[in-house]
Amino acid sequence: MKTFSLLSLVFAVSASFATQAAQHNEQHRVGAQLFGGDASYKSSSKDGDGVTHVYFYYNYQYDSTWALEAAYNTGMEADDWECKDDSDDKFTCTRNDKALFELGANELDYDNFVLAVKGQYQLSDSNYLYAKLGAHYYDYEIGYKGKTMVEEDGVSFLTEAGWQYDWDNGMSLNASIQYMDMGDLDTTNFGLGVSYRF
Repeated sequence: MKTFSLLSLVFAVSASFATQAAQHNEQHRVGAQLFGGDASYKSSSKDGDGVTHVYFYYNYQYDSTWALEAAYNTGMEADDWECKDDSDDKFTCTRNDKALFELGANELDYDNFVLAVKGQYQLSDSNYLYAKLGAHYYDYEIGYKGKTMVEEDGVSFLTEAGWQYDWDNGMSLNASIQYMDMGDLDTTNFGLGVSYRF
């Protein structure tokens, strides 16, 4: 029921915005964001449960405030690396492969297909605050040395809030915080991104 309600909300809101569509010269935006942060599985998290993901997206700008976004996201666990300066100016780096989610796992992979509504508020000619609310299909695996321990998929929601700076040449830079619900797995990440509008 939750899944149906979220999808219905996204489609209803985007359909209502379509009737207000304004004709602008730059209605399209493509971009990518790199995120890093923390994950929890069944509300259990501990040191070592870091994640990173890359978020690729397309926006269709209906008017100066609202846009519809379609996106693909792919992520994985983020391990710490410890590097030591050995003799003769050589560095030795080792991976701190800590267990994930108190499961004894050391691998996490996830993919998401997103449909979201984005609203923005103009602070100045080039500065904007924005927020996104969307539904996404997720698919993730938690494992140990290539052996799958947990595998889940489904539909849930994500939210994001951030700041964006637009240059006159179409390039943009943004910084944001994103929360992604994937059933028993949740991620909270900070990200930086670039985009191009045309």
